[in-house]
Parts: sequence; C-alpha cells; structure tokens
Amino acid sequence: MDPDSDDDENLSPEQQGVQNRLLQAFEKMGTISMALDHVAHLLNPDNPYTPATNTPPVRALLDEVKPGKTVETRREALLKLQEKLTVATKEYEKATKEAEKLS
Repeated sequence: MDPDSDDDENLSPEQQGVQNRLLQAFEKMGTISMALDHVAHLLNPDNPYTPATNTPPVRALLDEVKPGKTVETRREALLKLQEKLTVATKEYEKATKEAEKLS
C-alpha cells in the first residue's frame, strides 16, 4: 500500500470529522499568523513582508480587524489578531487531543 495515498475512505465518519476539524484549525492558525505578520510589518517595516496577505482569507481577516494607517489602530489590530490566534491555538490543541483519542 502506498503510504502517500489518501486514506479518507478508510476513516469512520467520526474520524473524518475530527480530521476535518484538525485541518480547519491548523489552516485558521496559519491565516491568523500571516495577518499578524502583515500588521507587524506595518508597525515595523524592518519585519519581513508577507506576500500571502494578498490571499482572500488573510485579506478578509485584515478587513475585519482594520489595521488602518495610524500606529494606534495597527496596535489594536495586532492585539485583536493575537487574541484570535490564542483562541485558534486552543481549538487546534482540542482537535489534536480528539485525534489522539481516536488513533
């Protein structure tokens, strides 16, 4: 059997649900991290630029937190994103624990 093959058809519906939650939580953390990197770059241009900020999910998140043009609004956006990342990390950890229970 090919180890790289897609084993979704061998998973129970419960396992598929857990796997989907795990992947969604991981993707959410990545999206928030890219938005955080972008706002950090706006606050300090010496931080690396993240071209991934042009992707629709990151753009939508930036539109939601509205970093604006002032240092104050950018710091507020940074704090909002850090809070979102904390929540997303907890969701990911919960999904990871669920996946470990099923394996």
